[in-house]
Amino acid sequence: NIFMTFRPVKVEKLYLFNRQRLGFQWETDYGFSTQIQLNTESHRPLGKLYYERMDGSFVDKVRMTSVTLGFDYRPGQSYINSKQRRFEVNLDAPQFTLSHTIGRKNVLGGQFSYNLTEFSAYKRIWLGSWGKFDMRLKAGAQWNKVPYPLLIMPRSNLGYIMEDETFRLINNMEFLNDRMASLEISWDFNGKIFNRIPLIKKLKWREYIGINTMWGMLTDNNNPYLNATDNVLYKFPKGCYIMDSKKPYVEAVVGIHNIFKILHVEYIRRLTYIDLPTSQKWGIRFMFRATF
Repeated sequence: NIFMTFRPVKVEKLYLFNRQRLGFQWETDYGFSTQIQLNTESHRPLGKLYYERMDGSFVDKVRMTSVTLGFDYRPGQSYINSKQRRFEVNLDAPQFTLSHTIGRKNVLGGQFSYNLTEFSAYKRIWLGSWGKFDMRLKAGAQWNKVPYPLLIMPRSNLGYIMEDETFRLINNMEFLNDRMASLEISWDFNGKIFNRIPLIKKLKWREYIGINTMWGMLTDNNNPYLNATDNVLYKFPKGCYIMDSKKPYVEAVVGIHNIFKILHVEYIRRLTYIDLPTSQKWGIRFMFRATF
């Protein structure tokens, strides 16, 4: 958390939230689980984030109330449990998740009715002496007309320290979509190339490449530029853009892992949407993670 405070970009779109959540999860010993969750929360914009209606009036706070039903299937997954959390032991097991969230207006102060569906799948493939190949697919759809706080925003990594399942060079709220699909592919060579270099071989470094891509679109129903008199939508803040449905976002990754058994370093290059004023064309990110 200390290292996460150092960032290559200035974070100015913030909000304060007040959240209450009640959930129940039923899990089987063959890897299938069902979750149901009641969530109610309020958001108050901060910094350069604002909630402005199409008529120019500002909203001080928004409140959402929702119920989520989710299914998770991970055949062969094992865990180690501690008092505070649990850790996945084997990352070879495939993972499939499906959830649907129903937001209700006038329930516990909720201001919007909406339906959000999300799906994700993960699989690791071992390639023998050539290391391992990881693939993660995600997709989501917001089915109703909603203001932009309820649209699908890509998970952006705004610090120098890498976080799993995030885009390294997308800025906060850079793209707003109501249809989204992303694919993350990575290949850890497990030293296949470095082990052939005499001096590098002793360091036991591991070479790594990857590509992160995201396709998204915003339907006309949720586009504030096409609904100037709508009383549901909000104006987009500065620095938020609409993706071209025929042009995905793509970033490529080249890295060295297992430095001193704990340090991972990656160079990331952004390949599309580099003409936007807020775009970062490249970056270097770090991760501290012990490997054995």
